[in-house]
Amino acid sequence: MPSVQVIVEPAAVAARLETMQLTEEILRESLYQAYLHRVRLTPNHPPSFPGLEMWGWAVASLREQLRSRDWVPVNFGNYSLTVHEELALAINVASGDEATGYAKGNPTTRSKKGPNTADAVEVNRQSDLFAELLPPPHPEQRLKAADFTTWLLLHHIDMRKQELRAELSRPTEMDDDGRVSRWTDRIILPPISFDGDRIELAPPAGPSSDFDIEIRRKS
Repeated sequence: MPSVQVIVEPAAVAARLETMQLTEEILRESLYQAYLHRVRLTPNHPPSFPGLEMWGWAVASLREQLRSRDWVPVNFGNYSLTVHEELALAINVASGDEATGYAKGNPTTRSKKGPNTADAVEVNRQSDLFAELLPPPHPEQRLKAADFTTWLLLHHIDMRKQELRAELSRPTEMDDDGRVSRWTDRIILPPISFDGDRIELAPPAGPSSDFDIEIRRKS
């Protein structure tokens, strides 16, 4: 089983992200903006809405900040990616468990993921095995999720430590419960501290999907 490359040192993080036409500031700002929108919600919002709200704003903020770096939005139904076609890279946003953002941790996604994520994980795994045999997409060919190496912008809100932890990681395996559970590359971002409203984290309700719904405000 291949080892996981974990990048933590700030200079190494910046250098790796630059090869992907990304910056630490852009990734962290997209999550911070999403968090600010989420904490404005009240107990009158539906219980499943805060997680969806944070996911949607994180995706939107990421896309807006990356436009000047040749990243574009690509949607396959409700599976919303931010894509750099020339680099054949895609970013999806998901919430992770308490191990998220810890270099010595082994995070998983908080919720079961849908078939689009499963397909992306399989593409990542196959590209590790047969990278030299995979042809690049034809320029006139319609884009497919399988054309890209997909990374997850994984985030976790830790109310005890009053911080939001995050990492940009490349998934290659899912567990029997349908959660992403193994990675080949993890780029650890510095945590974002906050004053923290009274909120609680809860498992998502409802059918499986490719976005996460797991945060609600205490009444």
